[in-house]
Amino acid sequence: MKIKILCFGITRDIIGQFEYATSLEDAATVADLKQHLSANFPTFASLKSLRVAINSEYAEDTATLKENDEIVLIPPVSGG
Repeated sequence: MKIKILCFGITRDIIGQFEYATSLEDAATVADLKQHLSANFPTFASLKSLRVAINSEYAEDTATLKENDEIVLIPPVSGG
Protein backbone atom coordinates (compact mmCIF):
# COMPACT_ATOMS: atom_id res chain seq x y z
CA MET A 1 0.00 0.00 0.00
CA LYS A 2 1.10 3.56 -0.62
CA ILE A 3 1.28 6.03 2.25
CA LYS A 4 2.19 9.68 2.63
CA ILE A 5 4.07 10.87 5.68
CA LEU A 6 4.35 14.47 6.86
CA CYS A 7 7.62 15.18 8.68
CA PHE A 8 8.18 17.89 11.26
CA GLY A 9 11.23 19.09 13.19
CA ILE A 10 14.13 16.66 13.37
CA THR A 11 12.22 14.04 11.37
CA ARG A 12 12.18 16.46 8.44
CA ASP A 13 15.94 16.94 8.81
CA ILE A 14 16.56 13.18 8.93
CA ILE A 15 14.30 12.30 5.99
CA GLY A 16 15.27 15.40 4.03
CA GLN A 17 11.80 16.50 3.02
CA PHE A 18 8.47 17.60 4.48
CA GLU A 19 6.39 15.03 2.58
CA TYR A 20 7.67 11.50 2.16
CA ALA A 21 5.79 8.89 0.13
CA THR A 22 6.56 5.20 0.44
CA SER A 23 5.00 1.76 0.18
CA LEU A 24 4.41 -0.75 2.96
CA GLU A 25 2.80 -4.17 3.12
CA ASP A 26 -0.99 -4.19 3.54
CA ALA A 27 -2.04 -4.08 7.20
CA ALA A 28 1.33 -2.64 8.28
CA THR A 29 1.41 -1.11 11.76
CA VAL A 30 3.00 2.04 13.15
CA ALA A 31 5.81 -0.19 14.47
CA ASP A 32 6.35 -1.51 10.92
CA LEU A 33 6.52 2.07 9.66
CA LYS A 34 9.12 2.99 12.28
CA GLN A 35 11.17 -0.06 11.34
CA HIS A 36 10.92 0.87 7.65
CA LEU A 37 12.06 4.42 8.37
CA SER A 38 14.95 3.22 10.55
CA ALA A 39 16.10 0.86 7.78
CA ASN A 40 16.01 3.63 5.16
CA PHE A 41 17.23 6.47 7.39
CA PRO A 42 19.54 4.99 10.09
CA THR A 43 19.58 8.21 12.16
CA PHE A 44 15.82 7.83 12.58
CA ALA A 45 16.39 4.94 15.01
CA SER A 46 18.03 7.33 17.49
CA LEU A 47 14.78 9.23 18.13
CA LYS A 48 13.62 8.37 21.63
CA SER A 49 10.13 9.78 22.04
CA LEU A 50 8.67 10.08 18.56
CA ARG A 51 4.88 10.26 18.33
CA VAL A 52 2.88 9.28 15.27
CA ALA A 53 -0.55 10.56 14.31
CA ILE A 54 -2.85 8.89 11.80
CA ASN A 55 -5.56 11.09 10.33
CA SER A 56 -5.06 13.73 13.06
CA GLU A 57 -5.18 11.27 16.00
CA TYR A 58 -2.25 9.98 18.03
CA ALA A 59 -1.57 6.32 17.32
CA GLU A 60 0.15 3.56 19.26
CA ASP A 61 2.72 1.23 17.68
CA THR A 62 0.04 -1.44 17.26
CA ALA A 63 -2.26 0.77 15.15
CA THR A 64 -2.84 -0.52 11.63
CA LEU A 65 -2.19 1.76 8.69
CA LYS A 66 -4.44 1.96 5.64
CA GLU A 67 -3.70 3.23 2.17
CA ASN A 68 -4.22 6.99 1.86
CA ASP A 69 -3.97 7.57 5.63
CA GLU A 70 -2.35 10.89 6.49
CA ILE A 71 0.55 10.02 8.76
CA VAL A 72 2.36 12.70 10.73
CA LEU A 73 5.68 12.23 12.53
CA ILE A 74 5.79 14.35 15.67
CA PRO A 75 9.30 14.57 17.13
CA PRO A 76 10.15 15.29 20.75
CA VAL A 77 9.80 18.96 21.61
CA SER A 78 12.23 20.82 23.82
CA GLY A 79 12.61 24.39 24.85
CA GLY A 80 11.53 26.69 27.54
